[in-house]
Amino acid sequence: MPYVSITTTKTANDSVKDKLNAEISEIMTTLPGKNKDNTLLAVIDGVKMYKSGLPNDGTFVEVRLFGPSPEDSKKEFAQKLKAILKDTLSLTDNDCIYMNYIENETWG
Repeated sequence: MPYVSITTTKTANDSVKDKLNAEISEIMTTLPGKNKDNTLLAVIDGVKMYKSGLPNDGTFVEVRLFGPSPEDSKKEFAQKLKAILKDTLSLTDNDCIYMNYIENETWG
C-alpha cells in the first residue's frame, strides 16, 4: 500500500483534495508493482511553513513504499506528481516543492 502525504501552505477544498486523490492514484502505476486501488493519500493543507527561518509558500510530499522502486521510476513519478501539484494547488515556479521517498522492508 503506497502512502502519500502532502503537507502544503495552500488551502484545498474537498473538490481539490478529491482531484489530487484521483490524479495521484492514476500515476501510482509509474512505480512498479504499485496500483491506484491500494494508494492511501493524506492532504494536510493550510500549514504555516518556514524556510531558512522565514515564512515560505511550500509543499512537502512524503511517499512511503513497501520495498524499493527503481530510481528512474521514482524520478518519473516525481515529475508527474510535481505537474499535478502545480496544476491542482495553483503552485508557481517560485513555490517550493520538496519530496522524499521512504522505502520500507516491513509493513504492518
